[in-house]
Amino acid sequence: MNPRAKLTVVIGEDQVDIPTKFVVCRRCEGRGSHVNPAIDGQGISPDEFRDDPDFEEAYFRGDYDVPCYDCQGLRVTRAPDWAKLSEEERQAWTTQERELADLAAEEEAERRMGA
Repeated sequence: MNPRAKLTVVIGEDQVDIPTKFVVCRRCEGRGSHVNPAIDGQGISPDEFRDDPDFEEAYFRGDYDVPCYDCQGLRVTRAPDWAKLSEEERQAWTTQERELADLAAEEEAERRMGA
């Protein structure tokens, strides 16, 4: 996702740009990078750090960090400016986000089942 891209919703048959503002990136919490999910995407147990102190040091030093997938290192992303949205835009955005979350949950469930 391009952190500078406009946010849009579908209202009726029209795609509408909605008012936005920049906010601190939620994925990287404004650092511009995060640990590569290939390293800790399934979680890291305390045993892994205890068994390999060099790995723990490298992990916390940032050796496994990658530029943030959401903000591409810019530390901010666009978010709806709720104070400037019309009621119709608010409803469309909320519906759109709910549908995307439902789709992501369904895809995750399929992945867990081996699909």
